Amino acid sequence: MIQITSNMIYNNINNQLDNESVSIYNLEDQISTGLQINQPQDNPAGQVNVLSYQNSLSNLTQYTSNVSQASEISALASSTASNAISVLNTAKTLALQMANGTNSTANNKAAANQVGQLIDEIQQIAGTNYNGENIFTGEDTSVPSAYTSSTAYYTASSSSGTTVHIPYNVYTYAGNNVQQKYQITQDETLAPSVTANEMFGSDNAPSSTSSSTSTTPTALLSVLSLFQSELNSNNYANNSSTIINGLSNGLSRLTAAQAVIGAKQERLTEQTTSEQTVNANIQQLLGDTQDVNIAKATTNLTQAQTTYQATLAMSSEITQLTPMLLKYLG
Repeated sequence: MIQITSNMIYNNINNQLDNESVSIYNLEDQISTGLQINQPQDNPAGQVNVLSYQNSLSNLTQYTSNVSQASEISALASSTASNAISVLNTAKTLALQMANGTNSTANNKAAANQVGQLIDEIQQIAGTNYNGENIFTGEDTSVPSAYTSSTAYYTASSSSGTTVHIPYNVYTYAGNNVQQKYQITQDETLAPSVTANEMFGSDNAPSSTSSSTSTTPTALLSVLSLFQSELNSNNYANNSSTIINGLSNGLSRLTAAQAVIGAKQERLTEQTTSEQTVNANIQQLLGDTQDVNIAKATTNLTQAQTTYQATLAMSSEITQLTPMLLKYLG
């Protein structure tokens, strides 16, 4: 037979009051913070999930930032490529107009000046930068210019049938062909732009500076430079096909580069939408795990306080009756 003592009764009462006090404290803490889990011991398994969700959100925030920056660069590259196509179409139209062989020296000089302006525009486009970094020079974002130039010569026939050596500038890409990439998911990186080499091409500097060594340009800027030189020397009409073909090839190259940029933009837009969905889902999971239902917690707190007051009242009566109850039981 178990003997009931006054200490046992008092301890039971104190334990009951302590438990109810802790319940009240926890509910008040939840209402104050708005969180179900304020300490790991509140819900160890839930706390593990909370940390996992928070880590996922942290990573997602970085990816979202990368996607946002990459999208801005890609949009800039796309609009810049469109401008370059417009410049090139102007150059091609001019090349066709000046090929009839009836232009005066003054007309050729005026056209040459216009081509010089187009060359300047293409060079400015190739040097487009975002936050001080060139977007068309690959990983070498700090190079002062996307191209370097050197003098070359092109051998052609003059209107009188003699051979002439026409000096012009050969443009060589000065950047890096390894594109700068951004981490947009855990397993994927993306280069938001292309290189100037992909857009406009590049010609190697001539191995010889002799005027008798003929060099045929392939890069857009080199072709434009030869176009300008031939106009200045009144020799363009005799060699217009080389320039027109060079500009047509340059336009095809540039259009292909713009399509590549467009595909990058689509991928970034797709990823933006995906990240928004993932972020919303994780936020929901995090909220379900750690956020408290204030209305429900408030009701529970009122009930807990009522229970605590009832336990206090009952404890007072039991304390008064205990001596007689023990005497009776004894």
